[in-house]
Order: sequence, then structure tokens, then C-alpha cells
Amino acid sequence: MPTAPIMAVPPRASISSLISFIQHHLRALLADPVALHAARRRCLALLAPRAPRHRRRRRHDPPQASDEQGEDDDEKAVLTALHGAIDAFLPPASGGDSATCLAGVEEALQAPALLPEHGETAGLDNRRVAACAYFYLALVRCAQGDAWQMAMDLLQAVAVCPAAGEEGGGLAPRALWEGLFDEAVLARAGGEEDAARRAARRYKDWLMYYKVVAAAPDAAGGVENGG
Repeated sequence: MPTAPIMAVPPRASISSLISFIQHHLRALLADPVALHAARRRCLALLAPRAPRHRRRRRHDPPQASDEQGEDDDEKAVLTALHGAIDAFLPPASGGDSATCLAGVEEALQAPALLPEHGETAGLDNRRVAACAYFYLALVRCAQGDAWQMAMDLLQAVAVCPAAGEEGGGLAPRALWEGLFDEAVLARAGGEEDAARRAARRYKDWLMYYKVVAAAPDAAGGVENGG
């Protein structure tokens, strides 16, 4: 009976360094109002609607179903929640309890993050919508001090839609993208258009291995969990 290949994983210290690297850059982003505004602009560019495609109605087409308006409203509500969550990170910071505010932002990001990968929401590619949601979930986790989940959410944003992280035009800060997906990493992942997606999934596999099979890197103090 053939045996499944054993997944090659780097040393635990390397995984801790990976999480620390992501945490360092996302903390710097959260502390920089100019960078947060720039990230918002890049997110809005990623979510720019395409020109609508109108289907010509034929003479015998049935009338539009009455529930289509309800579906449109639901989809618009998902995007409104995403935009509200993005704006919540912009200064000046809202008053009140920060933990409660972060919990509200996290809740607002759940629906766009969990959209099916194939399809559209209010005319936007679901992968781009979900990627933006996961990127901002990573910022929420960073602010909450959950370093492992922060890294998973950031990598999921790239796995869902590599354009969300691409150097120069994506959401991730340039130095973060270059550190995670340099030429050597992309070459090992195949060096093709989907190389960043495959590399992100490999990073996630490593993180999951240490979470499930071994001790999570941050469980023994390898990565700072504090805010």
C-alpha cells in the first residue's frame, strides 16, 4: 500500500520568524495613518467595479423575479460592511472600548471573507472582495495580538487573490511582499502566474502543521502575542 508523502516543513524557529516578520510589518502599518490611507486606496482600486454587462431581453423572457431586488440588497450590504470595516481603521480612532470596536469590525468582515471563491457580488469578483476582507482581518488579528491567526489571514488573502498582495499594486506593504514572495520563493513555487498563490498555500500548510501536529510557534513565547 503506497504511503502518503511526508510534507517537508522548515524548523520551528523559521515559522516563528515568518510570523514575527508579518507581525512587524502589519504593526507598522497600523501605526502609520498615511500608510493606512494608502492601503485603503489600493483596496478600493482592487474593488473597482467593471463595466456592467446588460443582457438584452427577448420578447418571451419572463419578467424579473421579485426576489432579485432582495438579492441585490443583500450583496450591497456585504460590500457596505466591508467598506465600513476598512474605514474603521482610519484615524481619528473612534472613541469607546477598542476591543469592542475590533470585535465589531471582525464581525463585519466575516460575510465578505466567506464568499464562495467563484462568482460575483454586486458585479465584483468574489476573490477580490474576500481578499480585501482577509487582509483587514489580518489587521484585526494583529491589533488583538493573535499573531498566528494574523499570519493565516494575510496568507489567505494572497491565496484567494494574488493581486491583493502583488508588489506595487496590492494591499500588502512593499517590504512585506518582497520578504514573503521574493524571486527565490516564487521560483520554488513554480515561477508561473500562480506562484504567489502556491507559495501562500505552502506557508499556510507550515503554519497549520505547527498548530495541529506540533506546538504552535507562538504558544511557547516564540512570537510575541501582546498588543
